[in-house]
Amino acid sequence: MGNRVKGRTKKKSIKAAKSSSMSSTRRLSRMGKKLKAGNAGLQATFLTRSACLKRLQVTLKDFRRLCILKGVYPRTPSKTPMNKKGQTFYHIKDITYIAHEPLLESFRDFKAYMKKVRKAAGKDSKDEAMRLALNKPSYTLHHLVKERYPRFSDALGDLDDALSMVVLFASLPGAGKIKSDVVERCRNLHRSWNAYVSMTNSMTKSFVSVKGIYFEAEVQNVPIRWVVPHAFTQNLPKDVDFRVMSTFVEFYEVLVNFVLFKLYSGLGLRYPVKVVEEGKDDGGISSLLRVLREGAGGDVADAIAPPPPRTSTKSSSSSSASTSMLDVDAIVGDASDADDSDEEDEAAPVASSLTEALSATVSSDGTTLVDTAAVDETPRASLFKGLTFFISREVPKHIVELVALSYGASCGWEGKGSPIMAEDPAITHFIMDRPSLPATYASHPKNREYVQPQWVLDSANFGFLLPVSKYGVGVAPPPHLSPWVDNEKEGYTPRYAEEVDKLRRGEIPDEAEDSDSDSDEEAAPEVAASDEDSSESDDEDQDEQEAEAKQTEKKAKQADDPKELAKSMMSKKAARLYGRMQHGLDERQSGIERLVQKRDAIEKQQRKDKRKIVIISKDEEDEIDMKAKSGLRRVEEKIQGRKKDEKGSSAQKQKAKRLKDERVQLNRQFDKQIKSLKKPKKK
Repeated sequence: MGNRVKGRTKKKSIKAAKSSSMSSTRRLSRMGKKLKAGNAGLQATFLTRSACLKRLQVTLKDFRRLCILKGVYPRTPSKTPMNKKGQTFYHIKDITYIAHEPLLESFRDFKAYMKKVRKAAGKDSKDEAMRLALNKPSYTLHHLVKERYPRFSDALGDLDDALSMVVLFASLPGAGKIKSDVVERCRNLHRSWNAYVSMTNSMTKSFVSVKGIYFEAEVQNVPIRWVVPHAFTQNLPKDVDFRVMSTFVEFYEVLVNFVLFKLYSGLGLRYPVKVVEEGKDDGGISSLLRVLREGAGGDVADAIAPPPPRTSTKSSSSSSASTSMLDVDAIVGDASDADDSDEEDEAAPVASSLTEALSATVSSDGTTLVDTAAVDETPRASLFKGLTFFISREVPKHIVELVALSYGASCGWEGKGSPIMAEDPAITHFIMDRPSLPATYASHPKNREYVQPQWVLDSANFGFLLPVSKYGVGVAPPPHLSPWVDNEKEGYTPRYAEEVDKLRRGEIPDEAEDSDSDSDEEAAPEVAASDEDSSESDDEDQDEQEAEAKQTEKKAKQADDPKELAKSMMSKKAARLYGRMQHGLDERQSGIERLVQKRDAIEKQQRKDKRKIVIISKDEEDEIDMKAKSGLRRVEEKIQGRKKDEKGSSAQKQKAKRLKDERVQLNRQFDKQIKSLKKPKKK
């Protein structure tokens, strides 16, 4: 620094605060190099949605579709400025990733195409519309599947959402924003997937819930879970944007097609499969499996659709027949309608090149990259082996058929295409969901079991054939337990799960004791009401005493517990953490205790209902019989009288006679009212 003049204040060093009084040169040396705006911080890493649209030069609709197809989602910055709260941010690398997408050029071409269509519609030029229809731009999404899923296991791991969405659209009506051809393609995909699962015995779990039917299959050691909605009439809600969902389905169609192509190729089968036998295609799995099994050993050219020919998307030459089939009115229709449904519906991806794109996964020597070994025999494949199920018409066929075929059973049903009829003696189990057996079933063979559809799912989940006595017709079935719940981990095992474990070990459940106790109680039905009330009060007092004893025992254990002593030696922070952990464990234990108490209360109520025996005298029994016989006699007399009146007359004559009698009766009532009005009043 050198010598300093005495009396002057020492200058502050460079490390001084930037807010201090210093020159501009020293301030720049303190602050460093000045950066341009947008090169550091939040603006350099994240972009708002409006900035993304400005950079890509696309509309909001196209940007949303690009993000869905490319798998790009918004990000949440760690620190958001106060003036940008509530805005949507995207990472700048994701936007750069989208900017090089070839679909952007396709979207721009389609936008220009729609301008020409609107211009032709305004001029009402049908010839120009014909030319534009032949030159409509198109695009494919095959490169996106290869880009997002470089390995086949990645595609299988992401198949849960794709299958659930495809199955959902397969159950929707083809109206409004949802096109009928999209629904039909989704149905074919769902059917082909079910056929593969049934053919390879890949089904592992199934569960019926309020939201739908959950299935899980294991394909190449990858668990895949999907949801099938219940077969109800679907009402499309107005607050759901089906255009966004249609964009997801557009990509999921290509993904599921790719996965099915690889899976079928691994089995030595060609894909897609098409059933051409008229009258034998019921839209289910059995007809598709029959075609696959018949074609696997012989000529499959007639049963499986060949790959479609390669077509040019820009070709202008075509035959007059194909030109006449175009819907000219739809092309030159209202321009607003064309603009509303533009990019989602008109520019659907070309499905003709799907087989060509997927064939690139096959090596040059013709061998598939998937292992073509035969499907291993698993215990699942032999669970229902040798059994024949017949599905009644009120049972959801697509559910029971999928589970039954996946576990080795044969199926028949009421309807077209069924391989067996209801009177076939080979049927071992008749699946029905009715309160009682119809009288017409008395002529069926006696060597079959009538069970509810829950028996099929429970037997498949537990891995062995359950007794059919608890699943009989008109019997309240046992609880339908979820196969995804780990009872040991949860700490609570349902009563029916305990019974099933005993059956699996070959033990007899504790039902004989209950039946003996019930028989003892029924042997002495004449018990005074006062004795029952006193016994109930005694039971309540005993329960209260047991609860108090448990509470005191718990407090005594806590006093002598070494954990409590250790807790007193902890720091305040560690004690709070330990207290939160114990609180969670106590809440879990209290939930288990509530379930046990609820189960005990239900079982106690069921035992009380069994003890209630109504005792009537002989006279009351005779009176009830007489009333029943008289009522039956009156019904028979009415039926006989109606048959006598209706004998020899058609339904139209009966209706005319009834209307004539009603008209005559009304005329008589009207005449009476007129006469009463015409009578003079007495003075």
